[in-house]
Amino acid sequence: MYFNYSEKEKEYLKNKDKRLCAIIEKTGHIKREIDPDLFSAIVHQIVAQQISTKAQATIWQRLNDTLGKINSQTILKTSDETLKSLGVSKRKIEYIKELAKKVNDKELDIQALWQKTDEQVISELIKLRGIGVWTAQMLLIFCMQRKNVFSYDDLGIQKGIKILYNHKKITKELFEKYKKRFSPYCSVASLYFWAVSEAQTDKTKNTSAQKNKQKYYKTQYLSPLGEYTLVSDGKNLLGVWLLGQKYYLEGILGEIVENNELEIFNKTKKWLDEYFNNKNPKISELKLNPKGSDFRQEVWKILRKIPYGTTISYGEIAKKIANKKGVKTFCAQAIGNAVGHNPISIIIPCHRVVGAKGSLCGYSCGIENKIKLLKFEGVNISNFHI
Repeated sequence: MYFNYSEKEKEYLKNKDKRLCAIIEKTGHIKREIDPDLFSAIVHQIVAQQISTKAQATIWQRLNDTLGKINSQTILKTSDETLKSLGVSKRKIEYIKELAKKVNDKELDIQALWQKTDEQVISELIKLRGIGVWTAQMLLIFCMQRKNVFSYDDLGIQKGIKILYNHKKITKELFEKYKKRFSPYCSVASLYFWAVSEAQTDKTKNTSAQKNKQKYYKTQYLSPLGEYTLVSDGKNLLGVWLLGQKYYLEGILGEIVENNELEIFNKTKKWLDEYFNNKNPKISELKLNPKGSDFRQEVWKILRKIPYGTTISYGEIAKKIANKKGVKTFCAQAIGNAVGHNPISIIIPCHRVVGAKGSLCGYSCGIENKIKLLKFEGVNISNFHI
């Protein structure tokens, strides 16, 4: 879901300012993702503070993988040790738990904030530890979709204004002048000032980025189940996807060219030939590099160790993860999510993972193919149910 604005707001701003008009016409419609769940958005903002974009994205993915849904109940049920193991600092854990308790105890009516003015929302949010004025303003824009927010504390907006109007310094008085000019659509104007700032930053990176643009290679393998697409970065195997599989080519962002001569492809095809000829080839002979979060990598390592012709439950994997992290329990739903996103099917044997009490639930290539593979490995399917 993206921040919602239309031609109406763009035309208003274009008529107010010729320079901004040129940027709007050049840039076009900007899509900026929002989180419409206010509790989740507040937690996300706290997690993201004072760390790099890459680090916060990693931690946020871990949180979603582990908790399944970010709300006051799941936060309070999750131990401090688990949150810390996911990369959340001690102080941020205190802020998040305090927020969750206030919401759970109805001390903070988070839904009532939607009915309040921008100023009232800011006033309420900054009472929470870990939330300042800038964070509250970002929540107004990227959660509540308020149209007239203009943050003096935002360095990206200030940089965009400096570049567009050739200012050396942005005083509070000058900023208020622009705020008055772009009101009542300051949030929309902000999107374009961020775009100006980001474009300037990107100029210094573009040349090297073009030179180092990731290229991927693919080939096909025809199996008894159908056609698989094999993808590599030139040395490592990144994916083995059955045609029509869920999450097909997930994470492969870049040019993909056909190449049937790569050594890793030859080794993979040989491995698959042996597998479909009722042999048990060794995974260690292949260089695997599946793309995914740290948590997913952790789950996939466990999958690699499941012996041929055997099964393991999501709950058993959850226990292994819990023991490794030194916590009592771990969410089996998060395990299921990681298993489902496994990009190297068969070789990383996610088909050997079953549900509680022998349920054959979940397989991105389809339950019918899961059954075929288990039967192929000699597993007694009569012990399981769909």
